[in-house]
Order: sequence, then C-alpha cells, then structure tokens
Amino acid sequence: MRVLLLPVILSLAVTDGFRRRTRRELSCEHGTYQFAGKQCCLCPKGSRVLWDCTDTAETKCDLCEDGTYMDHPNNDDKCQPCKICDSKGLKQCFLKPNYNGILYLPTIVNMKINERCSKYSNTVCGCQENYYCDKGDLCRACYTCNTCKEHGVKTQCTESNNTVCHDGSADSSSWVIGVVVVVVGVVIALVVVFCLWKRKKCCFQNIPNPDAKNPQEPVPLIDLNPHLCDVADVLGWKVMKQVALRTGMRNTDIEVHELNHPNDVKEQTYGLVEAWSQTQGLNEAYPNLIKTLRDMNKRRKVDEIKKICKTLP
Repeated sequence: MRVLLLPVILSLAVTDGFRRRTRRELSCEHGTYQFAGKQCCLCPKGSRVLWDCTDTAETKCDLCEDGTYMDHPNNDDKCQPCKICDSKGLKQCFLKPNYNGILYLPTIVNMKINERCSKYSNTVCGCQENYYCDKGDLCRACYTCNTCKEHGVKTQCTESNNTVCHDGSADSSSWVIGVVVVVVGVVIALVVVFCLWKRKKCCFQNIPNPDAKNPQEPVPLIDLNPHLCDVADVLGWKVMKQVALRTGMRNTDIEVHELNHPNDVKEQTYGLVEAWSQTQGLNEAYPNLIKTLRDMNKRRKVDEIKKICKTLP
C-alpha cells in the first residue's frame, strides 16, 4: 500500500509547488527573479531588495536613501548614487563616502542642475551659460564656448554645441581655391596618363617608401588640467609610468602614488597624471604628452587624447 501511495504523494507535492510558483509569478507586478531555486518578485523602481523571498515570505523592498535612486524594477541590494552637477569648474575624481561604503561619484564640471535627483530618477545636468558639451549622456565636463573674436559668430553656442565662427577667408576666396584645386587635379591626371602611355609603366619611381616615418604635425599648446581624469582613464598606470620616466620624473616620485593607493590602480594613475602635469607646466603638459606617446608608438592613445582635448574632429 505504501509503495502505491508514494507516487501519488510526490505528484501532489510537485503540483502544489507548481501552483505556489504560478500564483507568485502572477502576483508579481514588476516581474520576477531567481533566488535559491525560488521565483522572487522584483522590487519596483525607487526601491531596492532588503530581503529576498523565502518559502513563506515575499521579497522585502526598501525605499532608496537620500542621494540615491533606482529607475527600473530590480533585485539589487543597493540603489545607484545620484549624479553631481559641479558648478565650480574643478573635476573631482577621488573617492567619497556614501551610506553603504566608499564609491566613485559621477561628478560633472561647469554644469547646473536641470532636474534634481529623486528616488525614481537620476539627476539631469545641463551646461552653465557660455559652456557646452557635445557628448550627450556621456558628458563629464562642460567646455568654454568659443567667442569668435576674430571673425564673428555664425551660430550661437548652445548647451550641446560649440559656437560656429565665420571663416573670414572662405567667403571671399573659396571659389578661387576651388578652381585652383580642379586645375591642379587635371594637370596631375594628364601627367600620370602620359607617363603610363610613354613608358608603359608607372613613372613615379622615386616615390618615398610609404612606410617611411612622416614628419610629425605640430602640437598645439592646451591646458591639460580640465581633462586629467579622462586622460588617466585612457593611459592606465603602465603607460603613464613609462611616460613619466621618459620625461625625467624620478622613480621614487612615481612609487609614492602606488604607496598612497595600494589597492586602487585608478587613483594611482590619476595621482601620477596630476603630479606629472604640474612638473611639465600649464601649456607644456599636453604637447609633451602627445610627443612622448608618439615616440612610444602609442598612436591609438594619441588619437583618444586628442578627441578628449577637442584637437581632433
């Protein structure tokens, strides 16, 4: 008799468990997540998980604390820190305390608050007057709008676009340049065709090796200080240490930054970039960095830093 009843009991248990899971899934307004083999209800936006569900209790949610938010249903145990719109013009890349530990706060430079942070949405920042940022949601700093003192303003600066200036020479001589370019192009084409026809081969025997090193373009003088955080992210500790050694920085001065932040490579790198920039001078840090990276054959990092510093379209 017991042998006959065992399959029935197991079937009833499985059926009952399936019904409980089904009821839970149907009652979860914001969806479910898996925890310890159980389907738990997600917490709504504006809150986080305090306790995961059990066989006898549903998920316990808790509202986000001040200074944090959650903009979607979730099963996280911590809310996200609110973005800070910094109006002082000083980028803050160091660690700051929070109610649940130590974390990096996303700080925005030269900005104002368009929408304040709530439990349900992050801060929305905008550039202050006469500043702009064209990186959308990735914006970490606003830059000074061009004043166009030489040729005048063609299009006014906005929060998302720099001022467009008039080109003083283009209006009066653009057609002349166009004609010259067309004539030169035609002449070159005729020379090439004549050479090929006359000698039955390419006539450019003395073309320099395309792999030969091209002369380096001049590097503008730019204040690197507003971009130190982004530059540190691009370089990383290893490359920045090589740059510092190549430009005369002592190894003992470099090791100080490793000792100050033994478990944080990002802070080590930022500290070294900041100290190195001060040794180079206000306007010399950027050109010295670009020239050193070129000598190290770090072309990709040169291009990334040029984009950060707005010297490469």
